[in-house]
Amino acid sequence: MSDSASQWLMEQIQTDPGLDSLWCLDEHAQSESVPSNRSIRVITNRWDQAERTRKAGLDTHFSDFDFSPWANDTLDRVFYRVSKEKPVVHHVINEAGRCLKPGGELVICGHKTEGTKTYIDKAAAYLGVQEKAKKAGQLYVARLRRLEHLNQPLDDSDYTSPRAIFTEDGVEFFSKPGLFGWHKRDKGSALLWEQAAPRLRRSGATSLLDLGCGYGYLGLMTHRLPLQRRVLTDNNAAALAMASYNAERNSVPAEVIGADCGERITDTFDAVLCNPPFHQGFSVSGDLTDRFLRSAYAHLTPTGRAWFVVNRFIPLERKARGLFTHAEVLVDQDGFKVMELCR
Repeated sequence: MSDSASQWLMEQIQTDPGLDSLWCLDEHAQSESVPSNRSIRVITNRWDQAERTRKAGLDTHFSDFDFSPWANDTLDRVFYRVSKEKPVVHHVINEAGRCLKPGGELVICGHKTEGTKTYIDKAAAYLGVQEKAKKAGQLYVARLRRLEHLNQPLDDSDYTSPRAIFTEDGVEFFSKPGLFGWHKRDKGSALLWEQAAPRLRRSGATSLLDLGCGYGYLGLMTHRLPLQRRVLTDNNAAALAMASYNAERNSVPAEVIGADCGERITDTFDAVLCNPPFHQGFSVSGDLTDRFLRSAYAHLTPTGRAWFVVNRFIPLERKARGLFTHAEVLVDQDGFKVMELCR
């Protein structure tokens, strides 16, 4: 589905005169949209977007919006379509202001329903300018020219700092803003682990893939199993950073690999655990069930098993039975269902 805010921003990028500019890119960007201006640099927190812009020849930085490669007062323009989470937006605006030269522009946009006008007002106050958000159909847009001195930065919830959120079975989990549901134990993942744990123990699995790992809960909860290999993968830079942090801090051997739905991973595994990101814009019957189920199938050994948790309304059974020889709902509880799938 097209995103009119991303389209508006792309139009601004296409008319950029080739100055020292940076495009802040997240999940909203259209897969087919690449600017003709190849001099613009890209920072993105999504692996798939980084791969796309690299292949198009753009200088691309994949990170959890780490702006450290850019010194203070060095950029002419920063282009940004606001993200879904407030701490991410505040962090990017703060860093954009720091990196812009006095007189440099923050080109920012988003839908009216996303709090964009408030973000633009806050950004203007931080940059010391009087410009207001302008309406463009269902969008609010602005080009904010930074003054010499920056004002009070926006509250980004201490964006870059991991913090402890809970301990379970001897594993202390840390998380940070930038992840969906970052500050809590996900109920769906907890239900999945409750159902999968005894079956995993009986299966004799020696290798496991946590597909869409988030901060690493499912993969690291296997720390008592005699696994010879444990791989955690995600598309989100914040998730990869926190999964690595939690694995290292808890001394759980794990490989953490950036990939879009596991596409870069060519090996197969005895077991796959997956709590797909159905909240992040996938269609209920299409993208999510097709992509994650196909990935799980491709990454299982011939005798391997996968365990999924999804919202009750997602028709996972119907899609799974077109791929797997066995698809069973183990539990339907509290709005979630857990399924076991056999290749």
